[in-house]
Formats: sequence, structure tokens, C-alpha cells
Amino acid sequence: MTLRRSSFIFLPAVLATLLAGCGFHLRKEADLPTSMQRMHIEIADPSSQLAKDLAKALPRSGAQVVDTVEAGTAVMKISANRFSTDVLSVGGTARANEYSLRYHVEFEVQDAAGTAIVPAQTVELSREFTFDASQALGVAAETDLLTKELQRDMVQTILRRLEALAHTGQ
Repeated sequence: MTLRRSSFIFLPAVLATLLAGCGFHLRKEADLPTSMQRMHIEIADPSSQLAKDLAKALPRSGAQVVDTVEAGTAVMKISANRFSTDVLSVGGTARANEYSLRYHVEFEVQDAAGTAIVPAQTVELSREFTFDASQALGVAAETDLLTKELQRDMVQTILRRLEALAHTGQ
């Protein structure tokens, strides 16, 4: 009986040690450089979901989002922010069976004087889904879910790209 109890205690300890030794880490927030600690977001539609999500995510990464550009403020210029849907395959009845939902964003970061901190970048994310005419309501809900997922992933991708490019000195 004592041997069984000790094996129940020993097994979780071994599993925890193996998990810690494999290099697994929870992803932390992006670590932005000091040149991006004060950030102004310049986008054609300031009420877009991307602008709102970036305004929420930047403070979690240590940046302060400001409304005006002054000395010491980085400016994130988002020149493109669009979704598109492409047909991937067509069935025998000439109706689309599969679609690809694409999210395209172009941005750059400049200092207050207009010098590029992060050169112009293009990020394009996509998700594929199938269309079933008998599940039309489900397809609309799936499209909404994929759109929200792409928006969330886009913000994280932009922050990771800012972190990587700024720390490599490009």
C-alpha cells in the first residue's frame, strides 16, 4: 500500500520535471523597445476593430497609446486593413464548396520626425472553411468566428513582428 502511494506522488513529480525540461514556456506579452514606449496609431478608420484591439494590446506590452504626436512618440501607420473572401473549390453543381477568408494589413512605425523605426511590413493571415448549403446559418456563424480569430491573431502577429524587428536593429 505504501509503495502505491509513493508512486502516485512520484509520478506527478516526474511529469512536471519532464515538462519543465522540454523548453515549454507560456507566451509572454511582446517586449517593445524604448523607442516604442509611447505610440500613436494612425489608421484610416480609427473605430475599426484593429485600431481598438491594438489600443488595448499595446499597453499590455508596456507602451502608452497617445492621441497626439510629440517628441519621443512612435507613430504606427496602418495603410491597409482589409478582409477578402476567395473561392478555393467549386462542386459539380457549380457552387463554391470551400472558401478562404484572408486578412491583409500593411503597417510601418516611424518616430516623431518621420524616420522609419520599423520599415513597411505586410501581414496576411488566412483561414479556410467549407460551405454546406444545408447549414447556411452555421456558415455565417463560422465566418464570424474566423473573422474574430483572424483579428486577434493579427494584433499578436503585429506585436511579435514589432518586437522582433526592433530588437534585431532593422
